[in-house]
Amino acid sequence: MKIYISTDMEGVSGVVSWNEMESAAAGFWTGTLDCELNWLVQELRNSELNSRIEEIVICDSHARGENLKYGSIADRRVSWIRGYPRPWYMMEGLDSSFDLAMLIGYHARIGSWHGGMDHSYSGSSIYNIRLNDREVGETEINSYFAGWKGVPVGLVSGDDILEKQLSGFMDVPFVRTKEGIGRFSAKVYHPEVVRGNYCEAVKRLVERLPMISPLKPEKKTTLEIDLFTTAIGDAVSTVPGLERVSGRTVRYVSEDYGNILKMILTVAMIGGRFANYR
Repeated sequence: MKIYISTDMEGVSGVVSWNEMESAAAGFWTGTLDCELNWLVQELRNSELNSRIEEIVICDSHARGENLKYGSIADRRVSWIRGYPRPWYMMEGLDSSFDLAMLIGYHARIGSWHGGMDHSYSGSSIYNIRLNDREVGETEINSYFAGWKGVPVGLVSGDDILEKQLSGFMDVPFVRTKEGIGRFSAKVYHPEVVRGNYCEAVKRLVERLPMISPLKPEKKTTLEIDLFTTAIGDAVSTVPGLERVSGRTVRYVSEDYGNILKMILTVAMIGGRFANYR
């Protein structure tokens, strides 16, 4: 069995703002993410899955992918994907050889009331993303990518706002790390509570694993992205195949979901360059 773990940081226990992650205390919060990953791996070791697990790949997917401490997990089956840019960003390295994916430290989509540090792939240039008219965030986008590769997402962690958003979209064990109050405020749980939540989630995962299947995207996907400014729209509309349908909205249609994800990444990268353009 091969397990793939994509990690973000906004949904990690304790942290409430990007200011914390960029300050002198940033090392503390990356250490918190390492702690959560250690709890998760330890629970997998304690489970009946342990004897079947051959490899665990952890994709460091917050910002430039330079957050996780190398060698911080004492299990030789673990390897890390680090650095940026890379073709599939948050899902780099995932292919059909994996049996299970997990999304750790994820957050609510942009515009979410009470959602901590809400955004969808770019907090500076993208205001909203829709797939076939459904508003989506990184969890949904990446779960579809995993499904496109034939890999089921079996566990997600983040705040209670993300948990509520996923109701009706996917039914998998969820590790609640905190409760959202505002974009930069939350009720944060004691570490032992979060550790216990991981323990219970892995137990539920083991029980339900035979019933969890890949979340397949539709045969044809229509991607619509609302941008923060018309200047960003001016910039990204130069991308071939991307149709500008209004001052701040662009559209792209494809039967290849890989191209959908790459278009989101392209818009985020180009748009970010023009977020403060004057």
